Amino acid sequence: MKILIVSDNHGEQGIGYEAFGRNAGELNIHLGDSEFSYDDTEMAHFERVAGNVDTDSRYPVEGYNEEARTFYTHGHYYDIKKSREILADRAREYEAKYAFYGHSHVAKAEKVGDIYCINPGSISNSKGELQESYAVLDTSSNIVTFLSRDHQVLREIDLDTL
Repeated sequence: MKILIVSDNHGEQGIGYEAFGRNAGELNIHLGDSEFSYDDTEMAHFERVAGNVDTDSRYPVEGYNEEARTFYTHGHYYDIKKSREILADRAREYEAKYAFYGHSHVAKAEKVGDIYCINPGSISNSKGELQESYAVLDTSSNIVTFLSRDHQVLREIDLDTL
């Protein structure tokens, strides 16, 4: 399954929709801090969760997709800036294989115990080594690809090597 993962566009119109237009998956997830209303057309193609600056109460705190075995959340309730242990523990409660999170604006893929934790980075304001980015996960190959705002490959990671 191809999964598009976007986070932290902080009110920037069009960039999430453009990523969807170029790299839509069978599952498309926005990890919060869009700053849009829940029913904004920009968000219509995404499963979505609340970020710490999203004010629309219709956003859930977390989500789970059983078919893809993915748990997803923004991350601010799971102390992700210190470690991903709490996040991975919560994903295990769902029997997930993957845990997606945003919040830190740092693109990252790591394995915490038996859970693959993936942050696509911020599509609008990177605070990490990679420039502004989003991610695409291919669950059949277990490869996550980080892409730039102009949809160029920044990094590919074979999760099986983590």
